[in-house]
Amino acid sequence: MTFEHIVQINDVTKPEIPMLTRFQVWEGLVLRARRPDKFLVGVDDYEILEQEPAYMKRCLQLPGLQVIDEVTFWHEARIEYRTQPTQNVPAATLVMDIEEPEPESLFVRFRYHTASIENRGDSMPYDQYLHEAYVATDVETIQIIRQLAETGVF
Repeated sequence: MTFEHIVQINDVTKPEIPMLTRFQVWEGLVLRARRPDKFLVGVDDYEILEQEPAYMKRCLQLPGLQVIDEVTFWHEARIEYRTQPTQNVPAATLVMDIEEPEPESLFVRFRYHTASIENRGDSMPYDQYLHEAYVATDVETIQIIRQLAETGVF
C-alpha cells in the first residue's frame, strides 16, 4: 500500500487561526518521534535504543505487538521512519516533509509505503482502514502540535 496526503498547517487567508512557525512544526514532529506515547494511540511503552543528533532507533510496545523502527531527521525539513520487518510486522516507511510553497504557508506531506494486507482470505478492507487511521493520526498530530505551541512548549 502506497499513499500520501497533505495536512495544511497555516492558512494565510484565515488570520483567526494562529500561525505556526516552521520551527514549531519541526519541534512537534520531532517530539512525535521521541515521545510516541503522546501522539500514537495504543503505544503501551517505548524505548529509545540508539540516539544520535540526526538518527534514533526505537522499540514500541503495542497491544500484542513489538515494533522496531529507525528514525532519520533532516533538520526542519523531513523525518523518515523505517519499520524493521518481523514475522508479524511488514517493512514500512513513513516520510513527513514540511513544505512551504510561499512564506508562512506551511503544510506537512505524509507519505506511506507498506506491504498490502488485502486478500488474506477474507473481504475486510484492511488497506482502506489503515489509510483512514493513518490520516486521522496525522491530523491529530498537527492538532497536538498546535496545542503545545499555544502553551509555549516550543
